[in-house]
Amino acid sequence: MLLQKGGIIIQYNNQKIEQALTEMGFDEFTPIQTQTIPLIQEGHDVIGHSQTGTGKTAAFAIPMLEQLDFESDKIQAIILCPTRELAVQVKGEIDRIGTYFPHLKTLAVYGGESIHKQIQGLKHKPQIIVGTPGRTIDHINRKLIRLGHVKYFVLDEADEMLKMGFIEDIETILEATNKDKQMVMFSATMAKPIIRITKRYMNNPKLISVITDEETNKDITQYYYQVQDKNKVEAIGRLLHVYNPKLTLIFCNTKRKVDTVTRELTKKGYNVDKIHGDLQQTARLHVLDKFHTGVLDLLVATDVAARGLDIKNVEAVINYDVPEKAEFYVHRIGRTGRIGNKGYSFTLVSRKDLGNLEEIFTFTKSTIKKRNIPTPEKVISVRQQKQAEEVHDIITNINTNPHFDLASQLLNENDATDVVQALLHKLSKNDSSNKVNGDINESFQKGHKNKSSDKGQMTRYHLNVGKVQGVTPKSLSQLIMKKTKLHNSQIDQIYVTRTSAFFSTKSSKMNQVMKNLSNITVGGKRTSIRLAKEQQ
Repeated sequence: MLLQKGGIIIQYNNQKIEQALTEMGFDEFTPIQTQTIPLIQEGHDVIGHSQTGTGKTAAFAIPMLEQLDFESDKIQAIILCPTRELAVQVKGEIDRIGTYFPHLKTLAVYGGESIHKQIQGLKHKPQIIVGTPGRTIDHINRKLIRLGHVKYFVLDEADEMLKMGFIEDIETILEATNKDKQMVMFSATMAKPIIRITKRYMNNPKLISVITDEETNKDITQYYYQVQDKNKVEAIGRLLHVYNPKLTLIFCNTKRKVDTVTRELTKKGYNVDKIHGDLQQTARLHVLDKFHTGVLDLLVATDVAARGLDIKNVEAVINYDVPEKAEFYVHRIGRTGRIGNKGYSFTLVSRKDLGNLEEIFTFTKSTIKKRNIPTPEKVISVRQQKQAEEVHDIITNINTNPHFDLASQLLNENDATDVVQALLHKLSKNDSSNKVNGDINESFQKGHKNKSSDKGQMTRYHLNVGKVQGVTPKSLSQLIMKKTKLHNSQIDQIYVTRTSAFFSTKSSKMNQVMKNLSNITVGGKRTSIRLAKEQQ
């Protein structure tokens, strides 16, 4: 069967998939889908160089579902994801595409949920497992997940798993699979450890790239605003009033800042909630579901909590904090402007953020225009214009007869202008925050690079402890954060061998790292730290 979408013709072997895609509203295939699906159908290993939100799940799920044996009780496909949220999301997408396969059984396995509940799910013999690396290994060690008959092995967001220290876990899982499987990998960046996996475990993979020089999405209008930290919440409120996006993601660099911003936006009357790592898994999924379905207008999140999310109809991304790594900026704003839709990115820049902003300019090679935060007068003018348009639209297109009696009573008892003013007041948000008046725009000079001339440079370190002392990428990351007070996002390229460990930070943090990681005890051994040789 041939199925044509948006001018692209793809061969299908199963009408059930076509029916599901039609009901899901597939109007056209994305570039990653048009290039990847035929290759997977032909049996090739595939590397998809693609960002989040480009339709990757359908790209591997469609050909996978065509080939699975739904009568078998063996696990035939495993998809690894960096976060529990993404695992749940990918499973849901596969279920929707496979909705007309009555014997399809999928299971998501991840930390934060009762392992006993997942054990019960495994007893039903699913054909497809979607999991995070740690929990997947737990089930493999319990001999509950056996991967000796896998047809498809998919690594989704491989670069994110690298950043989170999962590369060794991925290799452990790969070693548990049969050699004749077909392997598919998706990654927004192609770091050396990822390339090493492709060479070791993939069979002459076909590379499909839909990213050009790390450029950001051309469908996203990008602005930045210079404003003091104390006025950033006020700035968000003014931007929301002027642009009025349907769904907005707001990113902060820390969990504490997420809590603060959510609390202040709630005072301003916004329908807002938050996600970060300290929330229970069930609470995070509940918040994400409310945001995804439009029950919430605003979602405040950290990079880690929002990693890998594919939420449709996000019209604006606001960077309350400038991300500490330029690539985080690309991932953040990629949540909007999805698959041909238009989106906005607003970045709030204080004086201390200028260095990071320069890195983003260099990394993205895109145009991020400087704009001014609207004045209160501009906000009021725009809001009144929109309210007038909404009232005219209701008068023209909506049956308001059920309110005729009450309207007549109000007009008989009061002046007509007073009635309209009262109703408009009732529609306005109940702002209980401390209001900020006047112009909040700042003019920061960019001539302060002498303080951090090495802002974009990285330094690599060698520690004299490794697996023998019980060091893992995750435990090393936690140790570095505890001893140096660095944030997780400031630690990169962790690699642990039998007797040594390596990691990188920005060069500006070198003294802080060298001082605090020297002469401490790890696994019974006193540490020494030095700069790694270039090849390390």
